[in-house]
Amino acid sequence: MGANDGASPLDPERFPSWLAALPQDRTGVVSRALTDELRKTRHLHEKIPARLRMYETCYKTATRLIGELEKRLERSPLPLAQDLQSDFIEANILLKALASAYTAIVEEFSRKWINLGYSRPFHLATVRSIRLQALRIELAYRVYARGSAAAWTELHRLYRLARMAGLASRKTQSMPLGVEQIYVGALLLDFAEPNKFAPGELGWARFYVERHARFAVFEGAQASKKGRLDEEACFLIKPGDGRAGRALVRAGRAPIEAGDMILNCGQLLARMQRQIAGLEKGKEPAQLGLPLTAHLPQYRAMMQKLHRLWSTPPLRRYSRQKFKPRVDLVVGFDPLWSFLSGPAGRRRNDTLLPGVATSEWAIGNESPDGFFLQHVSGNTASLSVGELVGLRARDKSTVFICLARRVVSRDLQSLELGLQNLAAGGKPVMASIESTDKRGRKQARTARVIILARLPALDDGPALIAPARTIASGMSVCLQQRDATVRFRMDQPVEQSAGCEIFSLAAQVPAKVPSVRAHPAEIFHAS
Repeated sequence: MGANDGASPLDPERFPSWLAALPQDRTGVVSRALTDELRKTRHLHEKIPARLRMYETCYKTATRLIGELEKRLERSPLPLAQDLQSDFIEANILLKALASAYTAIVEEFSRKWINLGYSRPFHLATVRSIRLQALRIELAYRVYARGSAAAWTELHRLYRLARMAGLASRKTQSMPLGVEQIYVGALLLDFAEPNKFAPGELGWARFYVERHARFAVFEGAQASKKGRLDEEACFLIKPGDGRAGRALVRAGRAPIEAGDMILNCGQLLARMQRQIAGLEKGKEPAQLGLPLTAHLPQYRAMMQKLHRLWSTPPLRRYSRQKFKPRVDLVVGFDPLWSFLSGPAGRRRNDTLLPGVATSEWAIGNESPDGFFLQHVSGNTASLSVGELVGLRARDKSTVFICLARRVVSRDLQSLELGLQNLAAGGKPVMASIESTDKRGRKQARTARVIILARLPALDDGPALIAPARTIASGMSVCLQQRDATVRFRMDQPVEQSAGCEIFSLAAQVPAKVPSVRAHPAEIFHAS
């Protein structure tokens, strides 16, 4: 910076050239430099247009940096590497500083000044500030962290300022998203429990709420409770709260105070239900106001999950336990198959298990259908929501087959994991997969699969787990069991994720009739 150190940060000739000279590929360096420049403007009294021009240049740079950072975060395991963690922190500090700079302009206006023709800069500063605070929260979701309490407090306050000024719903050609749409979108995204999103789902959900948030409407909380709406699909929003809000069904007897609002998602859910029904009937996504990716089963499953969470969010049923036993975790289909084939049958000793990478976790709490784990040590590179995992207590040989349903990173260094327990024990086998090519010729190939003798979700019937995109609906799978080969025709998978698919094996067609007619679960019960 040298010769320019003494120049004003608002110098229209200095600032663009100074910004262009920064190493644009180094997110942390650029973020830190911009934050320092913004701090120099705290006590300056230049006219608002001059400050806004500088802030707009910073805003364009900041949003570009965040876009690039998000791409890096998508490819990175948790906990974050030290350099990426540093870039994340510096980018968050920049968003906070820039939001504060815009907010300072908002607060300089009074209703008197707005009425005298200053509504445009007031509106611009409010939209930018509320969007930057929302970006801070969305950035936290990228690493499965909770949104900042300070950011939520500012979002609530800024929305109410814009509403009092009559500008909450205002849109312009340069700013097609108004204050209210950004605010409601941020609320809906939080109510969707983003720490349960599988890779890619956050982007889908962000796009959906951006397009359809306008169908969720605010109502005065006091008036709503008197007339009474359905408690489902409604969320209580309190000013000054350090969180988005909470479902009305969870609010219980919480006092309704002046300024409280209720976000009613009834119209949004009705629209979503029509979209889901349209997808199931084979309608083109564009006809339903959805992106092309909506034809994917995973997209429809995400919409069904959003519908459930925006309607009646589930309550926590089990408390944390004080004693935290240690367990080993194996992540991913292939490592789990190998683990079940070899070292799983032996109790763990103090040495590492040969041939299979494991990580060590403490059980934070346990329920009949799952576990909540806290990371202790070991590599977590392949861990994500929807991934297949095997969990084994250190002094036991039983391996619990689970799906990762929730990931939480509270401080970028710690990691917690919510698991759905599918079954206790699984049998790794080689299956023969039969299919027919375009000319009608039969083909066969072998693939690794894991058999679950009894899956509670299927009324204790057997199930087959295969790597994703290995088996398609309509294919036949042959398994050698005892003295018979048993053929199964695959229906639609009952569970799909990026790493695996789960199929029911309730309907069987014997290739050779078994000598003993048994219940399907008995045929596959591991000996």
